[in-house]
Amino acid sequence: MRTNNMKAILKGALRVVCILPFAAVAAFGQTVNLTAGPATATLPDGSAVPMWGYSCGAPVAGATCAKLNPAAPAGVWSPVVITVPPGPLTISLTNSLAFGANSVPTSLVIVGQLGGGLGTTATSMPGPDHSGAQPITWPIADPTPTGVPPVQGPRVQSFSTEILAGATTSLTWTALRPGTYLIESGTHPSIQGPMGLYGMLVVTTAPAGTTAGIAYPAVGTAPAVNYNAEVPLLLSEIDPVQNRAVNTAVNTAGFSETAVWSGQPGQCGNPSSAVGIVNT
Repeated sequence: MRTNNMKAILKGALRVVCILPFAAVAAFGQTVNLTAGPATATLPDGSAVPMWGYSCGAPVAGATCAKLNPAAPAGVWSPVVITVPPGPLTISLTNSLAFGANSVPTSLVIVGQLGGGLGTTATSMPGPDHSGAQPITWPIADPTPTGVPPVQGPRVQSFSTEILAGATTSLTWTALRPGTYLIESGTHPSIQGPMGLYGMLVVTTAPAGTTAGIAYPAVGTAPAVNYNAEVPLLLSEIDPVQNRAVNTAVNTAGFSETAVWSGQPGQCGNPSSAVGIVNT
């Protein structure tokens, strides 16, 4: 039996726990279709919170993909759980993060697994200009600058292959290692993670009939770890205040995902900036 337990509020970082055993299929090249898009979560107090999340398309060749909360209808947020045997995996990711005239890029990483462009196709934006930091941001009686701030390096935007809104890209991991892993957005993860772009990947050889599954294969003199059932658990937290602020920003005319925050006159972080610039 596969049971699910989603805890909405948990102080601390995301944790993925898979209490073995159960799961999947034979190990060939398997493909999973995912879409990143807007969703809504209803909290225990009945309030609705804007979220972003992954939804499963039809899996291909030996993989399974499902909502961790099987009772969640379309449009209602739930993390996904993907179960595959060890070996290669392709995730075909579609970016549907569009909000009227605005949109945001996204990407995907599997924490603890190499692939999907991680470390080889990262994108960045120029660092902010701090040359006016003293006379503008922290003005003093003497307006003469007394120091020149160092040039800031580029700021990472996506840690893996970036996908623009409306596009679909195939991401490949050539040799998955057995275990349970966190899937999350690799683009501005401090924003896209809390918005709900995460799930879990279970890499295992599933039981079939009366044959036990293999959680971890034998290595040297260490025997294989066998099992016959599993309970996937994903513990996370939802911050309604932050999510509503993000939702307001992406639906504001003039919003730019790639703009670097700046408090200088005319920039997005200056409260005196015009509507369509401030907080965008």
